Amino acid sequence: MQKWEIFGKNFTVSNKGLTYFIGICSSPNNSADDTAIIQKENSSSHVLGKLDQVNLVRGDDWILLTYKDGDPYKDACNNSTRSASIMFVCGQNKANLTILQEHTSTDHHCNYMFQLRVPEMCPPVEKNNKLSGSAIFLIIFFSVTAAYLFVGAVFMHVKHGARGIDHIPNLEMWRKLGNLAADGCEFCCRCERTSPRAGYFLDESGPDMRDDDILSP
Repeated sequence: MQKWEIFGKNFTVSNKGLTYFIGICSSPNNSADDTAIIQKENSSSHVLGKLDQVNLVRGDDWILLTYKDGDPYKDACNNSTRSASIMFVCGQNKANLTILQEHTSTDHHCNYMFQLRVPEMCPPVEKNNKLSGSAIFLIIFFSVTAAYLFVGAVFMHVKHGARGIDHIPNLEMWRKLGNLAADGCEFCCRCERTSPRAGYFLDESGPDMRDDDILSP
């Protein structure tokens, strides 16, 4: 707990006219050296626990810190001394201190319970550094392409003395492939209607008729 950001800090929380001053392993508001938690109501105050009377219990995802040997009750809880517990659980908001139970005129709990959310109680987030299948495919594809172009360009330059664009290996094959792709796109995407041959016109209501100029002698 000494490495936590809240270690040695003070917190204040109020409920139903009662105000609690809580120190995390420290005395709140410059109080006595051994005081851990103070309860104030109007002009009266009570010590709920002391720093030298501590019990610490740890669970899988929580830590329970209990301060004991506070001021004794009067005509309640068998006149035992007050005690207060702070349960630390996972949370990113370090100021989120809540009251779980307390001793009041209606709630006769003999132990006070607080809950404080701290990021140190959260499990570490595992970072996924693995590459996806598509990323691996793209890396291999571009690596092979770069190697193909580099080795091919060196070969064309040394073997055939190529210059400029002629450094591309199998240039004629790639040109033909590009032309075929362009023809395919033009065929699939052509929107213009083909004009009828000269000498004919299309009559949708009947058979095709020849042009009079062609039939005349």
